[in-house]
Amino acid sequence: MMIKVFVTGASGNVGATIVRFIQDKPEFTLAGGYCLEAGQDLGLLAGIGELGIMSAPELDAGLEAAAPDVVIDFSVTPVLKQHLEIYLRHGLNVVVGTTGLTDDELAPFAAQVKAKGLRWAAISNYGLGISLVSEFIKSVRKYYPYVSIIDQHTHNMANAPSGTAASLAQAASGPMGEVKAAEVYPGVLGATIAGVPVFAQRLPFPGPYSGHVVTLARADEIIKVEVMDFTSDIYMDGVFLTAAKLAQLPAGSFVASLAEVMEA
Repeated sequence: MMIKVFVTGASGNVGATIVRFIQDKPEFTLAGGYCLEAGQDLGLLAGIGELGIMSAPELDAGLEAAAPDVVIDFSVTPVLKQHLEIYLRHGLNVVVGTTGLTDDELAPFAAQVKAKGLRWAAISNYGLGISLVSEFIKSVRKYYPYVSIIDQHTHNMANAPSGTAASLAQAASGPMGEVKAAEVYPGVLGATIAGVPVFAQRLPFPGPYSGHVVTLARADEIIKVEVMDFTSDIYMDGVFLTAAKLAQLPAGSFVASLAEVMEA
């Protein structure tokens, strides 16, 4: 059965990549999209030539016209809540890739998804590498009482830390080893997320680069895991896997990790 996809944020790095990749996915078809470039051809925006599918003038009308099976949202944080409310109103299944909302901010949406019997995935990073590293951290963290995370993105990144860094910190949460050093300058030992020190670097890295370095330590031993992503292409396996499996999940599901999807 063909899965009709609507892409919100269709002209962004990840959104345009989804539009390109969907052309080679026989089980998916592009039903529509929404971005700032209203009325423009989504194929031209993605750099692959005309598709005859125009960016909707506004989200509500676009969803109504497209009648998609699933929405994939890679837009921006300031409008994400508004988008999520619209998806609920239309009773749609959604793959959310936009980050920046806390678990507390997402909780009311998760409750409504459950009440309406919908299926949503709100995953901070759809890269297979980050997902596998997160599972590794969870499995070994109890043996390593010291942990820190470096979050690297370009200087144009909208938020700090990234949703990925926050999710890695959640994966690494637990009792921490004692650090006796006192901060001479506030924050020099990192901001804490789930008790884990996180350092955000925003530098003019080339392209849509993102990097995450997780350091785990115990007496006389250090493990350092680094994941470097150089293009948005690396998210596509996870995005389309999630979009394909969403309808198979129990009604009311609100998935927060790629591992949950991979195990479904």
